[in-house]
Amino acid sequence: MDDTEKMLKKLALQTMFDISDEQMPALVEEYHIFMNHVKALEAIDTSDVEPLAFPYEIETTFLREDVANHVISREDALKNAKDVQEHQIKVPKVVG
Repeated sequence: MDDTEKMLKKLALQTMFDISDEQMPALVEEYHIFMNHVKALEAIDTSDVEPLAFPYEIETTFLREDVANHVISREDALKNAKDVQEHQIKVPKVVG
């Protein structure tokens, strides 16, 4: 098993994907195709390009202003929560 396969197996394990030995050659090929695209993008000179926060320079005049029209109390918002701590809904930790 080469380094690319080891790295892909490790990533699969970390992201809870089960990659079989039969699927590995196709995955390695897709990985190399993707990395070639990344190399092509890295070769583009962007030194004189300003970074964008949004990819389009279009005015968004069609959006309306947010207006609060149905506000509930904090107590009503929290009354059905399974676990509340310091006026916040306590949820199980999902990121390790």
